[in-house]
Amino acid sequence: MGQPMVCAPAATATPAPSAAPGTKKVLHPKILEHLRYKKLLQQYTKRRCIPLPIYQTINEGSQGALQFRATILVDGVSYTSLYTISDREAAEWNVAKLALEGISQKIKDEGRRLICENKVPCKSTLNAFAVKMNLEMPTYNTIKQKRKRLLPFISSLVFNGVSYIGEAGRNEGEAEVLAARAVILYLLGIHFLCDQYEFVLIYSCILV
Repeated sequence: MGQPMVCAPAATATPAPSAAPGTKKVLHPKILEHLRYKKLLQQYTKRRCIPLPIYQTINEGSQGALQFRATILVDGVSYTSLYTISDREAAEWNVAKLALEGISQKIKDEGRRLICENKVPCKSTLNAFAVKMNLEMPTYNTIKQKRKRLLPFISSLVFNGVSYIGEAGRNEGEAEVLAARAVILYLLGIHFLCDQYEFVLIYSCILV
């Protein structure tokens, strides 16, 4: 049986004053962050050329105490929020974040596996990500260590203002690949943040 439609009780309220001409509505940073979750999911589906996310939100409460639970279908997988929220939009933001966590974890696990099997072109992947995010291209500094070693070359790089050092390589090219690999592994391993979601989702599209 379908979920009954809930009608809010009629009420009278004083209209809010109109904003002054030329002013813009300023959203709270937390709301902007939540909106970004839904935007990232849309961008992911468009880049992967798959259907857009489908949301289904139902009220599990009463007319006087609304409690919404949202479900989202994206990339063939359904995600349902673990708890109810009194605001419909907030319920959708919550389930969008849940879906991002699930998709990102799947991509991260697969990405690490491919990297460990040397199936990822690390330098070109990092360059492609920099282009898509309008970041400066990574800059490499590769040196030959003075002490004689089996793997004499080591490379460091600066990406998005952060310095990284890769493992030692047999030659300059291999050392730079290993430095790029260190960046990708770091970005795949950091905590779930909006910027990290952006990297993981774009990273998955680059490998398609």
